[in-house]
Amino acid sequence: MPVIPQATGVHARSRRRLSASSLVTWERCKRDWFLTRRLGIRVPMHPEMLLGHIVEEAATAIWMERAQPIMQSGVTRWVESESKGEMEVDSLQLLNDWLRTLMRPMVDEMLRQLAENWSNCLWKAEGRAHTDVKREKLNSMVKNAIKLQIAEATECLEANGGPHLEAFRAGGDPFGTIAPCWGGDTHWQAEGEPCTWWEAWEIARPWAKDPRITAAQRLFHPDGWAAGELDVAHRWRGTTHIVDIKANRGHGRDHSGVAFQLRFYQWLWHETRPHPAKPVNRVEEGEVSEIKSWHLADGFVHTADMISDLKAETERLFDVQTKMAQVSFDDFNLEGEETSTDGKLGCAVCHGLQTCDYPRGGQEQPLHSLIPDVEIQRAGPPFGTIADLPSRVTVKGSIHGHWGPMPNHHGDAIIGAAITAGGKTSVIEEMGVGQFPDLHEHAGDCILQNVAPGQWRGMIRLYLDHDSRILPPSEEVEADRLGLIPTRANISGMVISRGQNSGINARGKPWSMSTAHIWDGTGLTEVVAFGRGRSESFDNLVVGDRVRFMAAEIGWREGTPQLRIDPRNTRLSVESAPPESDSS
Repeated sequence: MPVIPQATGVHARSRRRLSASSLVTWERCKRDWFLTRRLGIRVPMHPEMLLGHIVEEAATAIWMERAQPIMQSGVTRWVESESKGEMEVDSLQLLNDWLRTLMRPMVDEMLRQLAENWSNCLWKAEGRAHTDVKREKLNSMVKNAIKLQIAEATECLEANGGPHLEAFRAGGDPFGTIAPCWGGDTHWQAEGEPCTWWEAWEIARPWAKDPRITAAQRLFHPDGWAAGELDVAHRWRGTTHIVDIKANRGHGRDHSGVAFQLRFYQWLWHETRPHPAKPVNRVEEGEVSEIKSWHLADGFVHTADMISDLKAETERLFDVQTKMAQVSFDDFNLEGEETSTDGKLGCAVCHGLQTCDYPRGGQEQPLHSLIPDVEIQRAGPPFGTIADLPSRVTVKGSIHGHWGPMPNHHGDAIIGAAITAGGKTSVIEEMGVGQFPDLHEHAGDCILQNVAPGQWRGMIRLYLDHDSRILPPSEEVEADRLGLIPTRANISGMVISRGQNSGINARGKPWSMSTAHIWDGTGLTEVVAFGRGRSESFDNLVVGDRVRFMAAEIGWREGTPQLRIDPRNTRLSVESAPPESDSS
């Protein structure tokens, strides 16, 4: 990895942290960003949405092959396969020919992974199937992945190995973060000899996401407010070429979105070079000199314009991230009326409950409604409305027991303390990194104003963000009693989005989560079940189900309310969606 990342997994992902994909969505449509990025609403899965990761892994697996004088035709290290005979390989052209013998086993594996991933999808687009992706399309992608990297190696050979030839000969890959490789015998020449085709292939091999590593391989900004996971970095020239791999056609496309993405990677690469956790190189990798996308469906290469003033870009992106962090429901009109474009969530193309960013076509595509236009009959007591979920409270008490920075349950390093009032004590903490950095400057009797109530592991917890204030005890304000602040909620509504995730955390332990976004006509909220909270009833929810939750825990995620399933106390009842409404 170019930079040793922070702890990975769902608990380390911040919806306020700037990323390439969130930036692209923000630049195109802030409404879509709010719904899909901040609130986490998902859309039905299309097979093409699963294809990108599979294609990237397959391309990297091809580039990881290390040539030998005699190679087994059709045998790839990526997946078990049978030999079709021996081939002599003594040039880049013959290497190209041998790599193309790997197409059948590699495409077989790509189709297998696609079918497996599709079967595990919770919410599939109506009328779509993994079989919609044809072998011929994947054949073209493998061919173009080979062709484009052979072209890199040819250019390296013509440049006599580039400026790092002797460093490679002296000790192998001279970069602290080496390019992933399957291994095998090496054939480096003596110092001063001309570069060989074999050396050119080895030297031109890029850094790419290693398919053998299951954890995310992200670059993290040293200050933590931005992160990204780029696909490819060619470093053999003495400068860096950043490449984003696309599993689509490039001819005739609008490349403005990928240009935003590539410039973000250029900026993030520059920002992370002095990162203290970055492995040390034996050579200078140099600045980024080109940013481009490789479209493997047709072999098209798009080269984007680069950022000329990186310092100004840092200021701009930090301003964007700050605006993202401050967006709330008040900036998003759920009633379907157009919001003004005065810095709120206005958009020249879409308004109200619709968004113009799905599919990725702007005005050329119909608007897509992430929130269904359906009449929902609200349940009576003891069920409340989502709009009336407890959002902000004011508490008087004594602040003590300061702690942090320490990771919270989302993996963000935050600071916290405790507050005691009327014999009751609650933990208070920042809602996210840097959300209330002045907390430790306050101690003793104070007033916490406009803080978010919640619950964690059976205990009330209060969260502070940019909208919270700590006032002196002399201020005349109406306060809530700490012991009477609600920490559980009963809600009913319709499931409008489903999601799930799982993995291995930084401590090597497995984790899993399942989510459902619920809409009741007044508002929406995310309900999440972690680990043991994932009951069969919850995991089997489909979009269109009418649900009722009793005693769900009130929590917060990135400035917006979130309900959590307590496996001991939360109760769920489901009225299944009619067959015609079930798009799973």
